[in-house]
Parts: sequence; C-alpha cells; structure tokens
Amino acid sequence: SQQLPAPELVVDLPDRRVILKPPGWEVHDQTMTLQLLTFLQALPQEPAPILSDAGHSHGFLHRLDVPSSGLILAASTYEAFYDLQVQLSSGRIIRDYAALSHGLLPAGLKEIRASVTWQAA
Repeated sequence: SQQLPAPELVVDLPDRRVILKPPGWEVHDQTMTLQLLTFLQALPQEPAPILSDAGHSHGFLHRLDVPSSGLILAASTYEAFYDLQVQLSSGRIIRDYAALSHGLLPAGLKEIRASVTWQAA
C-alpha cells in the first residue's frame, strides 16, 4: 500500500498554528487512523490543555473533509481560540477553496454546481 504524506506545520506561533493537512488525514473525529490531532499532540511543545478539550474542538477552528487537503487553523490556548473565532465570524479571516477537476469541459462553461460525495474505499 502507498504511504500517505504527513501533515506539515506551516506556521508555529506560541498560541496558534497553521497545519497543512494532506489528503487521507482526519482532523479529530477519531473515525480514521490518521488524525491531525495526534500529529499536533506529538509535537514538542508546552502543555496545551485545549488539545484535550473536545468541547473546544481540541483547538481546531475548522475542518476539511478526509479526501481533501489544505490549511487548518488551530489554537494552542483558549485565548487564541476565542480570538481566532471572533476573526472568523467577523470576516477578518477569509477562506478560499480551489478544486481540481479531470476531463474536458465546454469552453463556455463558467460555473459548475454539483454535490460532492465521498465513500471510503
């Protein structure tokens, strides 16, 4: 079997982090083997109680589906968690999504509206 790439710590500040989540990794729901939460907990760091707090999403501000990749924002302190939540809610942090498709599309096509589904292999 092919080994999946590991997550990468892109930004590492004392109270917040940005992690590049590769495809195949789950953020923290414990339904898959590869967990971003486990990756964060294994990093050398000061104790961060929020990583054990499910009521605060273990410090994660959002999630991405398992088959997708992208940047994940995580807080290492409760103060940073609430600060980042305010920034997300007020639009000071903006999320952009890009999709890669395979195949030929008509030249005049400007928009695709379709549901995306995924089933584990």
